[in-house]
Amino acid sequence: MSLPRLFKPFQQVHGASVHPLLSTWFQTELGQELLKQEKDILSRVLPSIFGYHLVQTGIGEPQWLAESSTIHNKLYLSEQPQQSNQYRCVCSRLDELSLATESIDVAILHHSLDFDSSPHRALREMSRAIIPGGHIVIVGFNPWSLWGIARFFLMHTTAMPWSGNFLSPYRLSDWLKLLDFQVEGYESTAFGLPTANKRTRNFFNWLAYLGQRIWQQRGGVYVLVAVKQVSTLTPIKPRFRRVADSLVNIPITGIAKPSTRKPFSPGGGSES
Repeated sequence: MSLPRLFKPFQQVHGASVHPLLSTWFQTELGQELLKQEKDILSRVLPSIFGYHLVQTGIGEPQWLAESSTIHNKLYLSEQPQQSNQYRCVCSRLDELSLATESIDVAILHHSLDFDSSPHRALREMSRAIIPGGHIVIVGFNPWSLWGIARFFLMHTTAMPWSGNFLSPYRLSDWLKLLDFQVEGYESTAFGLPTANKRTRNFFNWLAYLGQRIWQQRGGVYVLVAVKQVSTLTPIKPRFRRVADSLVNIPITGIAKPSTRKPFSPGGGSES
């Protein structure tokens, strides 16, 4: 049994300070390019998922990722108040959702688990709000990629996005399985080096080419889609045995008749 460590190997940032830091990073050239690649994958995934209610979660400045979805009722859930003309914004913590049980058809978690202090609890709370047969779409940073290698060298920094959790998709798959979800598909993107320097990226462009051809699941960002299993209970009628069947049949004939006693006489004899 392994005990928890006192000193964490990676410097992680959680709480309210994440929102402005991640918002600033998504406005950079590298962040904007990553958002474009994420939207390209979601634009191919969301049109095939149907339902009545969709909720998207995010960190910092809202990134509207569900434009390609055919679902009309869209919610945006964030810890900070937001405004939108297309979404109904709800202010709530991810690990304490202000949503009714089994009220959501599709949930999009945009890097929400990457910067949550208790991602397993947040995922369990989101699974509570999803109806049986509903879908969950998780967008996260992949630790088994060039981005994960860069995070290893920047483990002591609080810069974004390297201070996130970087949850493995295989670990998420195990968590989802415990919550009665089945993974339907997995795609990844951002195979190149995580740098905005065009000269460096062009020099290592062959790495991105190899990633797209050979390591198709080793991109810096992944999109994982899972469906909540429908639990069907078949009622079983109990079979009660009749009491009469458990009794032993005793034949009437052949039973010895009780003998009759003769009256007792004081003289020791019996009356004839």
